[in-house]
Amino acid sequence: MAKRMIRVGLVGVGSAAQVNHLPSLKKLEGVELVALCDRDAEKASRVAQKFGIEHAYGRFEDLLADESIDAVDITTPNYLHAPMAEAALEAGKHVLCERPLARSSAEAASMAKAARKADRLLMCALQHRFRPDAQLLRKFVEKGDLGAIFQAKGGWLRQRTEWDSDEWREQKRESGGGVVLDLGFQTLDLALWVLGSPEVESVTASVHRQRKGAVEDSATAFLRLASGATLTLELTWGLLMEKEFQYLNLFGSGGAALLNPFRVHKGMHGTLVNVTPELETSRNQYRQSMEAQLQHFVDSIRGGRHAMGLAEEILPVMQTLDAIYRSAEQGKEVKVG
Repeated sequence: MAKRMIRVGLVGVGSAAQVNHLPSLKKLEGVELVALCDRDAEKASRVAQKFGIEHAYGRFEDLLADESIDAVDITTPNYLHAPMAEAALEAGKHVLCERPLARSSAEAASMAKAARKADRLLMCALQHRFRPDAQLLRKFVEKGDLGAIFQAKGGWLRQRTEWDSDEWREQKRESGGGVVLDLGFQTLDLALWVLGSPEVESVTASVHRQRKGAVEDSATAFLRLASGATLTLELTWGLLMEKEFQYLNLFGSGGAALLNPFRVHKGMHGTLVNVTPELETSRNQYRQSMEAQLQHFVDSIRGGRHAMGLAEEILPVMQTLDAIYRSAEQGKEVKVG
């Protein structure tokens, strides 16, 4: 039986759409990219022409009015995620929303409620979970190969560059926050997912701002997990070194594992053994994981698999990010939720 064609509309034709989403969507079988939307209607038309897409709209309402569209891919600035996702769900569309899902857990909860009411999927784009090394690491943890994990460390330290000059990122009203919501969302989500989604009980955090009134550009946080383990996060947009580094390190009673570069060591029969599996590295991992994320979204719409990254599942991550901000503001440990 031929697969039903899933018709997708995308809103927000900035760099995330043009570099990642559109090329990946065009590659998927059984998916037809039928419309683009951007408040800069001229830009929407240009990009639609470039990618061979039939319709281009300047108003989101016009895209939602197209009844042939099954799903909407949202790649707009953070402050538009909630209103656009809720409007799309109400219009009967499934939604994939770029990360972070929202500016706060309250916004995310409202989005999750709208998805339940509409009986449609609302998924967050979490392509970091679809990286082959991350998926293997999660399997090692799941099988208990590292014993009981007692400490995890996640970080993303990005160079201070001018390339990320989207002005909305610097405006708290539009972005919801700085590096904590941006790199922190992904770092925290990946760490918790690999660890099997333990509950976060409390957070102690500190943030740094280059200037008064700006969004934070650096942050550190110490999380106590219900499992008894701890998780440390280290984040910055302002690294002054020749290259950025992103990592996730896990330390357990039976072994340890590192991501970037991928390494797994186990204690076996009184000696330490390197059990790192071989990874196919010829393909661009980032592009590959984006394609896998979009394929998963489409398969989930067809009902073919258990959907990963639904809004409900992201709520605890958003609540923890809220707690990071609260702790930094209050200068003390705070409970999550």
